[in-house]
Amino acid sequence: MSTRVGAGVAAVFITILLALGSTLAAEIHLQIDPQKSQIKATVADPLAKLRETGEIEATLRIISGNVDGDPQHPGETGHIKLVIDATSFDSGNNHRDNVVLGTALDTAEYQTISFESTHLENAQIDVPGKMGHVVVVGNLTLHGTTREIRVPSDVSLDSGGTLSGDGEMSFNYTDFGVRVPRLLFALPAGKDVTIHFHVIAGRPNSAWVDQAARPSRS
Repeated sequence: MSTRVGAGVAAVFITILLALGSTLAAEIHLQIDPQKSQIKATVADPLAKLRETGEIEATLRIISGNVDGDPQHPGETGHIKLVIDATSFDSGNNHRDNVVLGTALDTAEYQTISFESTHLENAQIDVPGKMGHVVVVGNLTLHGTTREIRVPSDVSLDSGGTLSGDGEMSFNYTDFGVRVPRLLFALPAGKDVTIHFHVIAGRPNSAWVDQAARPSRS
């Protein structure tokens, strides 16, 4: 259910190269801040008629991520690698989380979700050095299955050099071999997932980048 998380966040990092294009000439190396970044996944709630909301929302934790490339030539040199903790799936309901972790994501065998970019398309810079848009193309590996995906993203750069990326995308997670979880009363959840992400990135020597990752949930 957490499939395009990796792609969405990766789109942010490729866009970083665009945002920095007018201010830097040398190749750059950036890392994300897992503590300040946020990823949310939503699917249709099988008990929507009995609840105030028709969706189930969950969060996932980023383990690590980095971006490398020449900001003057992001299309040719930009490269992203991202790792997400699949065991961190948290919807606020222990029973539901255990079902998703055990029977859908199969985290006993597949504990991480990874993404590695191959190239980018339709790169645009709205405000040189401040804002940009891009479509990232890369390989997402989830539940032991790797598929090519395309994800759009927006990014902004503040005066201190910290980048903030945001985006949203939807897809059918069963395309990656993830089984549809059956929740309360054995009712199946929706097959389509929407991923919302907010990512903060900075230079490797930033204090917050060096914070130790939180332990994974067993």
